[in-house]
Amino acid sequence: MSSITPKAHIRTRILMWSFVPTTLILFAVAITIYFAYQHLTADLVVGRNQQLIRLSAGELSTNLNNYINTLDALTRSSDISADDPIKQSQALRQISNQLLIFDGGSLILDRYGKVVAVYSVHFNFMGQDWSDRSFFRQIIRTGEPAFSDILPTLSSDTMLIGVAVPILNGQSEFRGVLLGLFRLGPDSPSPFYGGIIKLRLGETGNTYLVDSTGRVIYHPDANLINTDINSHPVVQQVLKGQTGYLRNRNSDNQDILATYSPIPGTSWGLINEENWGDLLASSQGYGQFLYLLLGLGIIFPVIFVLIGVKRITDPISQFITAAKEIAGGKYGQQITVNTGDELEVLGNQFNQMSVQLSESYTQLEQRVTARTRELATLNKIAEVVSRSLNINDILIDALDKILEVLEMEVGGAYALDDDGQNLRLLAQHGLTMELIKQISPRPLKGSIVEKAALKDRPIVLEIEEYPDIELKPLLENLGIRQFICVPLRVKGRLEGAFLFGSYRARPISQEELALLEACGRQIGVAVENARLYRQAEETAALAERTRLARDLHDSVTQTLFSASLIAEVLPDVWKMNQAEGWNRLEELRQLTRGAMAEMRTLLVELRPNALVEIPLSDLLRQLCESLIGRARLPIQLSIEGQYKLPPDVQVGMYRITQEALNNVVKHSKATQAVVTLRLNKGLHLSIADNGCGFEADKVPPDHLGLKIMCERAEAIGAKLLIYSESGEGTQVSVTWEDQEKKKEIDHDGN
Repeated sequence: MSSITPKAHIRTRILMWSFVPTTLILFAVAITIYFAYQHLTADLVVGRNQQLIRLSAGELSTNLNNYINTLDALTRSSDISADDPIKQSQALRQISNQLLIFDGGSLILDRYGKVVAVYSVHFNFMGQDWSDRSFFRQIIRTGEPAFSDILPTLSSDTMLIGVAVPILNGQSEFRGVLLGLFRLGPDSPSPFYGGIIKLRLGETGNTYLVDSTGRVIYHPDANLINTDINSHPVVQQVLKGQTGYLRNRNSDNQDILATYSPIPGTSWGLINEENWGDLLASSQGYGQFLYLLLGLGIIFPVIFVLIGVKRITDPISQFITAAKEIAGGKYGQQITVNTGDELEVLGNQFNQMSVQLSESYTQLEQRVTARTRELATLNKIAEVVSRSLNINDILIDALDKILEVLEMEVGGAYALDDDGQNLRLLAQHGLTMELIKQISPRPLKGSIVEKAALKDRPIVLEIEEYPDIELKPLLENLGIRQFICVPLRVKGRLEGAFLFGSYRARPISQEELALLEACGRQIGVAVENARLYRQAEETAALAERTRLARDLHDSVTQTLFSASLIAEVLPDVWKMNQAEGWNRLEELRQLTRGAMAEMRTLLVELRPNALVEIPLSDLLRQLCESLIGRARLPIQLSIEGQYKLPPDVQVGMYRITQEALNNVVKHSKATQAVVTLRLNKGLHLSIADNGCGFEADKVPPDHLGLKIMCERAEAIGAKLLIYSESGEGTQVSVTWEDQEKKKEIDHDGN
C-alpha cells in the first residue's frame, strides 16, 4: 500500500479557485461524473455477473460429466450390456455400491424404453414404458449420454432427475440405457444438490436451475422446486440456448439483474438473480462524496475555477477511460495522476487494484488451463489403458500417449519379473537396437527404477545424475539430457515403471509430477487387472482339464475296463454255456453303448454351444444312456410334445437333470428311475426313483447338490419341488412357463 501525503487538500483548492458564477459549472461537472461512474459501475457489474454465470455453468457441466463418466465406466466394466433382464438385474446389484451417489436409485431400460431392472429403496418403476421420455429419445437419436427433465413419480412430494448413458455390447450395438436418479426437494441432501449449492454467485441473490420444460430443478426457496416458470422472460431466453442478462422487477417490485446461461451438454439453464440496488451500493458513498464537494463549492467559491476544474476533471477522465478499458477485458490499465492530493492517492490505489485484478484473472486462467489439461490427460490415459487386457498393449498405448503429452522423444515401459529382481522392457519408443539389448533385462537393484520405487513417486534426473555407469555413455550418445522415471505401483507393490527421456532439459513442475504419479497409479491398476485376468484364464483352463480328466477316469475308463474284462472271458463262457454267453454279450453291448454315450456327453461338455444347438429331448436321452451303461441302472425316459426353449432354460434343465440323476446313482440305492419330459408352451420335468429316499429336515443346509438345483431353477424363473420320504423314493419336479407366450394368450383372451 502506498501512503502518499497530499500536498494540498481539494477543499483548499476549491476555496482558492471557486467563485459564485462557477457554481452551475461545478454542479454540471459533478452530475456528469456521478452518472458516468454509475454507468461504468453498471457495465462492470453486468459484465462480471455474465462471466460468473458462464463459468458456473461450465463448472456445473464438468460436475455432471463426472456422473456420466461413472455410469459409462460401469456399462463397460460389468455384464450390464447382456440382452437378458435377469442378468442385467444381477449386474445392477453387483455394481450397486458404485451407484450410491444416486440417492434416487438406478434403472436399466432395454432398447425399447421398458424398465427391466431397478435398484432403489424408494421407488418401483419395474415394467414401466419410458420410451416417450425426452432423454431416451435423445439417446436413440444421438447415441450420446443425456440428462432428463424432472421425472414424475407416484408420490406428489417426491421428484427425480436422471443422468442416462447408453448401454452398448461388445459390437457397439445399442442394448439399452443405464439411468442414475437424484432426488429433488428440501429433504434430499444429494451430491447433485451439493454441487449446485456451491454455485451461488451472490450473497443476497438467488441462483436456480431449470429443465428444458421450464420447471425448477433447484432453488434456494425449496417451495419453488418443481414449479413451472416457463412464462418468465429470462427462462424463455435461457431455454433458447442464449447467454445474457435482463433487467426487470421481481414480485416485491424491486429492480433486479438476472443473468443466465445454458448448461453445456444438457438442455437445462442456470439463472442468477441479484438486487440491482445491492450491486450498486458501493457507488452510493461516492455519490454522497460528490454532493459534499458540490456543497462546498457553492458555499465557498474559489478563484481560478478553470484551472482547478481542469486539474480535477483530467484525472477523473483517466479513471473513466481506464475503467472502461477494464470493463472491456483489457486488464492491467495504469493511469498517471500527479496532483499531490487525494486524487493521486486514489490513482495509485486504482493502479494497484488494476494490477491485482490482472494477476488474479491470469492466475485463474492458468489454473483452469492446467486443471483442464490434467483431466484431459487422465481421461486419455484411462481411455488407452481400458482398450485391452493384454499387458503389452496397455504399456505400448500408455507409453505413446504420455510421450505425446510430455512432448518428450524417448521412452520405455518396463514390467517386473515374477521373481521381483529383474526388469523386462515390454515397449519402447526412440531407442536403438544396441541400447535395447543392453537394457532388457536389467536388474532392479541399483537402477533408477529402484530409486523411484523407494520414493514412491516420479523422479527427475539429469544425464549427469544417471546411476547406471554402463548405460550412461550409450544414453549420452543418443542425445538424452533429462530423464523422468514413473513407478507403476498397486497396493504398495511395484509392477513396473515408465522411463522417459528428452533431448533437452527443462524444468518439470510439481503439477506435472503429480499428474505423472496419478497416471502411473492408473496404469499400474490396469496392468494388475490384466495380470489377474491372465491368471484367471489359466486357472479356469486348468480346472476344466482336471474335471474332464476326472470324468473320463470315473466314467468312460471304468466302463471300457469292464467291457474289456467281459470280452476276455466271453469265449470261455460261450464254450461252457451259450445262454450265459448271450447274457454276457448283451452286457458287453450295453457297456459299449454306455461308453459311447459317455463320450458324446463329454464332447457336449467340451463344446458348450451343443447344449443349445441339440434339442433337450436328445440331450436327456443321451444322458440316460450314459448312466445306464455306467451305473447299470435301468432308466425309463418319456418325452411328450415339442417346444423350442430359450437357450438359458434348456441349459438349466439339462444341468438340473444331470445333477438329479447323479444323486440317484450316488445316494438313492435305487433299482429303477423314471425321467418324464412334457413340452407344450412351457415345460414340466420329473425325475423319480424307487430308492431309499431321505427326510428333508435332516439334509445339511450346505448340501451342494440340492442347493445348485434350486439356484439353477431360480435363475431361469422355474419352480422346483422335491418330494421324498425315507424308504419311499424321491421325485424332483421342475415347471417352467413361457411368460411371453402367456402374455400373448392373455392379450388375445382380453
